Amino acid sequence: MNSKQKRNKKTQLIREYGSRCWWCGCYLPSEELTIDHLKPKSKGGSDSLENLRLACFQCNNSRGNSLFPPEKKSKAFSLSSISNSRNRG
Repeated sequence: MNSKQKRNKKTQLIREYGSRCWWCGCYLPSEELTIDHLKPKSKGGSDSLENLRLACFQCNNSRGNSLFPPEKKSKAFSLSSISNSRNRG
């Protein structure tokens, strides 16, 4: 996406979801919000509005190329570990 496309997408996302981070819920001025891909481009995600959300820098940066939100990575692992241990025993 070029800078004009990013501005247009960000404006559309703000209209749809408001000026807050999709992951942590903090409200920020539009210039402090970043565009985050739900499915990272490195994993085949697109620049379509359906795949884009607004995120604060910290949440966007800490997600990296993960499909999980930052705080959910360890929870998803923990839940699968609990489930596996219950099934075994």
